[in-house]
Amino acid sequence: MQSAPKIFIALMIAALLTACPSKDGANSNSANRNANSANSANANSLKDDVDEFELTVKLPFHPQEVVWREENQAMTGDDRVPAPTDKKLTAVILFLKADAEQVVEQAKKYKAGAPETINTENWFPSELIAQSQTSGDETLKGTSYPAKDFFNPPYSDGKLTRIEGTDYFVLELYAK
Repeated sequence: MQSAPKIFIALMIAALLTACPSKDGANSNSANRNANSANSANANSLKDDVDEFELTVKLPFHPQEVVWREENQAMTGDDRVPAPTDKKLTAVILFLKADAEQVVEQAKKYKAGAPETINTENWFPSELIAQSQTSGDETLKGTSYPAKDFFNPPYSDGKLTRIEGTDYFVLELYAK
């Protein structure tokens, strides 16, 4: 009968040890990191709704198609919430040929075009990815212009690059 109290004491100690939270808070930090990753993934998700895009940026013409994403540029390692000025929007826009020519003519009024090389992203339209593969270095060549006609708060800086031999443009806007 003397062994029963020893078993009882051993069970109590085991229960106390398993019920105590860890000292480093790893579980709560892990949960916070997972939540931040999910938020980041949502913020960087691709969109292709032309009507929604027209509410996000100013467009001189209605595009044939568009795919874009908005990214938070802030470092989130310090667990701070990125400021509205830490945003970047990248879009690939296809205009009708006549509209594309007018977009370029208007942009030239701000500043002459400059040669630009753009690294393709896996979410770019397949036509542009194929074109980048023929170049040998998986980049796209184009002419870059100021994107002033596309600014809509919070975006107030950026460039517009017409991809060589196409009516596609890569728009990069920054909130500053």
